[in-house]
Amino acid sequence: MGRQRGAAPKPRYEHKSAVEMARALKPLRRPISEQPTTLTVEEQEILAQCTAAVDTLQWAFWLAGKALESIREGRLYRAETTSFDEFVWKRWGMRKAYANKLIQTWRIAEAVFEFLSNEVAPIGATSRKPSPLAEKAEDALRALNQAQVWELVPVADAWDVDTATLVFRTAIEVDGVRVTAKVLKGAVEALPKEADAAEIVKHVRSYLTSSSSEEDENGPIDFTEKAERSVPYNWVRRLAKRDATAATRYLDALQEQIDRCRAELIPQQQQPEPETVQEPSLE
Repeated sequence: MGRQRGAAPKPRYEHKSAVEMARALKPLRRPISEQPTTLTVEEQEILAQCTAAVDTLQWAFWLAGKALESIREGRLYRAETTSFDEFVWKRWGMRKAYANKLIQTWRIAEAVFEFLSNEVAPIGATSRKPSPLAEKAEDALRALNQAQVWELVPVADAWDVDTATLVFRTAIEVDGVRVTAKVLKGAVEALPKEADAAEIVKHVRSYLTSSSSEEDENGPIDFTEKAERSVPYNWVRRLAKRDATAATRYLDALQEQIDRCRAELIPQQQQPEPETVQEPSLE
């Protein structure tokens, strides 16, 4: 899909190393412009550099694992050392166990990233309507980290990378569940030793639904977090940009549901009394 007419091109910054990127990034001490809500072209370019730099931190484990596997399988260490283990220790002070952990995770990270990216912006789509899964995929993509991917390694070992991705997809599809490494670990441990794709989806959904209910009943409840999960903020924001009237109708409908729950589920005697305004004395 081509770039929209009149839209500014998104700057691309390609560096040979993280050190080169760090040296090229100029620190800001104060705002360049006094514009309250918009950025100048120069500020947009600096922001693009900054976000690209932080993105490298989030995905460094994926890149490192892929590179380490190439070094190990291609025996690219042989000009300096006699073993891969010795090479990574001598070069980076990295132990064999950690190097192997990075290697085990990169294929899963790549597969999950491709799945989430395609949900957010499908390949070949000329137009797309925001969907609840796209909203969840966008949040999951932003939060994805090595700890989450590591918990999917047993699935890839027992089945394959596609099945590990299926477990992750099922987890983000379940409403009211914030996907973390701990959540994925529990879901994976709940899987039977042998199961097909449909059974895996069923077990993951069952585990996440039951664990979410137990947390609600037995543990402390973070009301702010639950409220934030209930409202697809980014989806509403995108909808408001396209059609402010539609966004308003959605929020009005949401408020109606809140009022209905309050009226039907909370006993009248427990509802807060409306504040009374004391009349000024005429004396």
